[in-house]
Amino acid sequence: MNEIKKQVMEVLHNVNWLLESHDSFAELIEIKGNKVVLRCVGKCRDCETDCVGVAFKERMPDIELIYYNGSL
Repeated sequence: MNEIKKQVMEVLHNVNWLLESHDSFAELIEIKGNKVVLRCVGKCRDCETDCVGVAFKERMPDIELIYYNGSL
């Protein structure tokens, strides 16, 4: 597993415990360079708080986070 994927998986692991309490989760779809594509499922998908985005911005500020909406 390359370093960026390892970091992404760590962030997802740490944020999914919070999302779980809201019947939600986030999962990795793909990584292309510094672009990380995630799919968010559940109530948190449309939440204004954007816990997933905040977590990634804090831990991996150099990536571009893209939310998967059904087409890449």
